[in-house]
Amino acid sequence: MSPPPCGAQQPGSVPSPFSWPGFAAVGTGVTGVGAGYAAGVALYGASAVAGAYVFTAGAAGAAAILALVIYFAFQADGCIISPTKGQAICLSGIVQDSTDTSDTAIAVLAPYAMGPAGLFNVVVKTIYLSFVNTNAFWVYCNGLGAPMLPCVIKSKTACGAKIGSLVGVTAGAIAGAFLGYFAAAALGAAIGCAASGPFYLLCLLVVLIVAAIVAAVVAIVGAMIGGWIGEGIAAAANDDPVGDAWKSIAPGTIVTVQGNWITDPDIGNNELFYTTSINRTGQFATPPGFTAADADSTAADDCPIAPAPIK
Repeated sequence: MSPPPCGAQQPGSVPSPFSWPGFAAVGTGVTGVGAGYAAGVALYGASAVAGAYVFTAGAAGAAAILALVIYFAFQADGCIISPTKGQAICLSGIVQDSTDTSDTAIAVLAPYAMGPAGLFNVVVKTIYLSFVNTNAFWVYCNGLGAPMLPCVIKSKTACGAKIGSLVGVTAGAIAGAFLGYFAAAALGAAIGCAASGPFYLLCLLVVLIVAAIVAAVVAIVGAMIGGWIGEGIAAAANDDPVGDAWKSIAPGTIVTVQGNWITDPDIGNNELFYTTSINRTGQFATPPGFTAADADSTAADDCPIAPAPIK
């Protein structure tokens, strides 16, 4: 089988799938604002400075953060929403490189946005080249022009963080709407806002902004704390054999890997998302880069005699 060419494989751009997380986030934000107004009218009446408008402003600030967390948490990454269903395959080759994609700043400040733990690129044996280029818009190659298949590693701690952030932001959004209202109402009383007068609109604007900011801050703090707790629980479980195996590989490691084979919906390259099994079978004698011929020269792998049929 001849190697697939590097770079673009099909003309045009990658079709963009419908963004269900975006749809859910917008719907959540609009629903939150509406619910905030209804609750404000029921609890505090319709008077402007200390009533439904102020509570609605707080609810809007909290709903914006809730929508943000939902957008990230409901990505199809296998944490809450299942990843794109592909084909279970097995292949073998040599690891060209391995990348840790975790980010400490995101884990601390925005745990709900954590992504995969990392990935490694495999220069595959010739018999498996079809998994690299079939249906692909792009093929990744190393410096020698050898096609590679990216193998993505799921982060169990990221999943814990996203679930924890959802719980935390929900509690924080509810508390934030009330705390934002109380803070804004207190400010309005302190600066002497009245229901009429030349500075009424300016005073109302200040009070609404304060309500929204306080509520948003409380909601984001709730998301952060919930994410930290969820991340800690997931890390303490210490049940991630694939992640542990990935940490032990290096450039030149000869591997047999299995996983969910898909075409990346955003970039258009083929990949394993996620890798479900890594078996180290040796170490290649020379440093990177590698070719398909190098991969072919390695020992027999653990895969079936023939690759699984492409569906």
